[in-house]
Amino acid sequence: MIGRLNREEILRYLGYKDSGVTERIEQLLNRCEAETLEILQPKYIYRRFRIEKCDDGIQIPGTALVLTGKDIQEHLKNCNEMFLLGATAGIELDKRIRRYMVTEPDVGVVMDSCGIQAVEQIADLAEKEMEQEVLAEGCHLTWRFSPGYGDLPLETQRELIRVLDTHRKIGVSLTGSCLMMPSKSVTAILGISDTRRDERKNKCDFCNNRERCAFRKRGTRC
Repeated sequence: MIGRLNREEILRYLGYKDSGVTERIEQLLNRCEAETLEILQPKYIYRRFRIEKCDDGIQIPGTALVLTGKDIQEHLKNCNEMFLLGATAGIELDKRIRRYMVTEPDVGVVMDSCGIQAVEQIADLAEKEMEQEVLAEGCHLTWRFSPGYGDLPLETQRELIRVLDTHRKIGVSLTGSCLMMPSKSVTAILGISDTRRDERKNKCDFCNNRERCAFRKRGTRC
């Protein structure tokens, strides 16, 4: 499903620029990428829904899911339908990272970044499928918007993963603090619109950590 990981993105998560990549880092990258791809358990699920505006925000008919906050309403303002997406890199990667964080912390840190990039690429694969579906209808997708962005509460995650049945379908559950397990998992909301998305806008515009973000200080995005 995934042949290679995006090395530039992994280095970006690690805070390196091309000029700062030493031979040791190159060795770690080669080792961790190969090991990540070997144990990766890529899975994803998505479902398409109509959306309705309500007093509290955006209601997903047939479910108890309500998306609240001005930011998600702005994100979906030109949409009558949307996709809910869940994706994961699997539990084995979590186990390996935890082990290395104890036995070989430098390996653990690099492998953690490989895992972040792996789940992003898994979500990209799902998004390509969704995009092909809506393009055939003359429509377009918004970019991915996740619980916790802007003023969409992280607690939205609880109902979102219930609607997708992620525990049964792809093995993703939540902790009491709404963190996903396995940790290298993502959920997202993608609107379906008649208009192309505005590439000038992205998740950074709605991020609560925008002013403190280390990525933005380096002129990049997470």
